[in-house]
Amino acid sequence: MKEYLFVYGTLRRRHAEIHERFLRTERFVAEGTISGTLYDLGRYPGVHRMRGGRARTDGELFELRDVAATLAALDEYEGSGFRRVRVSVRLDGGRRQRAWAYLLVEAPPAHAREITSGVYR
Repeated sequence: MKEYLFVYGTLRRRHAEIHERFLRTERFVAEGTISGTLYDLGRYPGVHRMRGGRARTDGELFELRDVAATLAALDEYEGSGFRRVRVSVRLDGGRRQRAWAYLLVEAPPAHAREITSGVYR
């Protein structure tokens, strides 16, 4: 069974140094969105999901080739402030794909700024 990963921040292809370190061998599938509010936490973003929330966060979907090694490395990289959960990624045309994503464990800290566009630059 294929496993997928959704990334929305520093792991995206536009952040080449970090992307190459963790996802260079993984296959890019498509752009997509997940439900959740995107926050700027300083050096990186985080997504917080609330029941009934309508915000969407943009990102990229990857097919994982070396699932165990990639997820173990990312678990360490993301740290204790994030948890890996299954999400539903909405792709162009309305198609959906289940994937792993790293979301904030708790509500964002007071200094966090909401990114209303849903896109982390």
